[in-house]
Amino acid sequence: MHKMGTDDGRTGLLENNKLHDHSEAVDVNVNSEIDDHIESLWMLVMTRWENTGELHVGQGMLEKMSDTSEGSGSIQQVSEQLKRFDNFMRGQPISIQQVSNPAMLKFISEDTTWVPFEKRFDNLTKYTNGLLPRSRFLECIGMNKDSQDFAEELFDVLSRDSYPKVDSIDKEQMKGFWEQISGQSFDSRLQTFLAMIDRDARDMIRYDDVRRIISLSASANKLSNVMNKAEEYAVFIMEELDPGSLGYILTENLKMLLLQTPQHDVRGESQTLKTIQSGNPIRSLYEDYSVTNDLINPLYGAPTQDYNEYEVVLLLGSGTPIINIVKDILYNIKVKEDEENAIENGSMGKLQKKRSGPTNFKTTKAYLYWVSREQGSFEKFNNIINEAAEIDKYGVIEMHAYCTSVFEEDDVRSAFITILQSLYHARNGIDVVSGTHIKARFAEPDWGYLYKQIALNHTGSRIGVFYCGEEAPAKELKQLAQDFSHNTTTKFDFHNQNS
Repeated sequence: MHKMGTDDGRTGLLENNKLHDHSEAVDVNVNSEIDDHIESLWMLVMTRWENTGELHVGQGMLEKMSDTSEGSGSIQQVSEQLKRFDNFMRGQPISIQQVSNPAMLKFISEDTTWVPFEKRFDNLTKYTNGLLPRSRFLECIGMNKDSQDFAEELFDVLSRDSYPKVDSIDKEQMKGFWEQISGQSFDSRLQTFLAMIDRDARDMIRYDDVRRIISLSASANKLSNVMNKAEEYAVFIMEELDPGSLGYILTENLKMLLLQTPQHDVRGESQTLKTIQSGNPIRSLYEDYSVTNDLINPLYGAPTQDYNEYEVVLLLGSGTPIINIVKDILYNIKVKEDEENAIENGSMGKLQKKRSGPTNFKTTKAYLYWVSREQGSFEKFNNIINEAAEIDKYGVIEMHAYCTSVFEEDDVRSAFITILQSLYHARNGIDVVSGTHIKARFAEPDWGYLYKQIALNHTGSRIGVFYCGEEAPAKELKQLAQDFSHNTTTKFDFHNQNS
C-alpha cells in the first residue's frame, strides 16, 4: 500500500478505514440508485425541518422505508438514522454506541502512546525553557503546515480554561491536551470540535462561526475554491440549518448533524450518468454526426490506441492522456449510435460517405477514477461529465472522483467539509469539492480493493489499465496489476501514460 509522504502531514492511509471498506461487499459497478435514495431521504429530513421546524419523520413512514426491498440494507440503515433524529428531537437520549462511525473526528492520525509526542515536545522546546509556543503546537501533534490556523484554533480551545490566556504551554499541559484529543472518548472529541465552532460557548452558532470553520477546514485541506466561497457557503449553511431565520444554529442540532452525516461508501459515489438533463442547448449539437468530430479536441490531441484493444478499461489518475481516452470513447459511442440509427433508417450509405476513421470499437465498459491533489483540475473532469451526460446514454463510462489533498473522512479537519458537501449536494446537486455532480471522496482510493472488485466483476477478462498522474502510485499500480493477473482469472495490462 502506497503511503503518503511525511511532508504532507500524514502518516499514511488509515488501515482501520481500509478494513472497514473491505468488509463491505459492494461491487464497483453497482449504480447509484441507493445513494440517490439515501440523499432523497436526507432532503426529506431537511425539507421537513424547513417547513415545520421539526425533525419528526413519522413512525409509519419509517416502517415503510424499513420494508423497502431495493437496497434494504442501506435503506434500513438510513431509516435507523432518521429514527435517532426523531428520538433526539423528542428529547430521548442517543448513546455514542449508536454513532455510525465512532472513529470519526480524529485530531491525531497517529494511534500511539504519549511517548512520540513527548519526544517531539522535548525537541521543539529545547531552546524555549521547556515551553511550547502556540505557533508550534501543530508540529507537536503531527499536523502539516497548511493546518497552522486550524491547530492554533484548537490550541485556544484546549487552553480556554486558562487564565490569563496563554501563548505557550509546558509538558504537563501538553499531556493534558494530548489526552483530550487522542483518547478513545468520542464524546470528548466531539465536544472539543463543537467548542472550536462555538468559540463563545453560547450553544448558539452564528454566521461568523460557520464562515470561520469553513475557512479553517478549507485551508487545512488545500481547497482553494471552497475557501474563496466561504462566505457564500456560510450563508447556505445558515439558510439550511436556521430555517426560522433566528440568526443562529443550536449547537445540539449541529451535534446531531455531525453524528448522522451520511458517510461515503467504498464506491466513491460512482456515476454512470444515466440521467440526461433535458432542455440543454448542447444536446441539439450532437444531432449532426459531423459535430462529434469536435470530441477529438485539438487541445488534447489523439488518444493512445492501446485502449481500443480492450472490452474493459480502467482509467486512473488525471491529465491529458486520460481525457483523450474518455473523449475517444465518447466519440466511438456516438459513431456506434449513428450506425445503428442509419441501419434502422436505411441510410447507411449516406453515413459511410460522411464519417471518417475506424469503427472497430470494442470497449463496452470504462471505469474512470479521476484522482488529483488540485481542486482546480476537476474543471477538466467537469467538462468530461458534461460531454458524457450528452452522449453516454447506456452507462458505458462509470465515473469516480478523489481529491487527495483532503484528509480522510474521519479526520476532524474534514468534518465540516463533509457536512457542507452533503447538504450542498442534496440541495443543489453539485459537489463543493469537485464542482461536478459527482461527490469527490477524500484521500487516495484503496487501489488493492479496486483491483479486487474489477477482477470479481470481470472474471476471465483482460483489462486495460491506463494511469496518468504522480509517479509515486505508478509502481504500486503496476505491481497490483501483475499480482492480480497471477492470482486471478482476470488479467490486467498496465500502461503508464506518463512515459
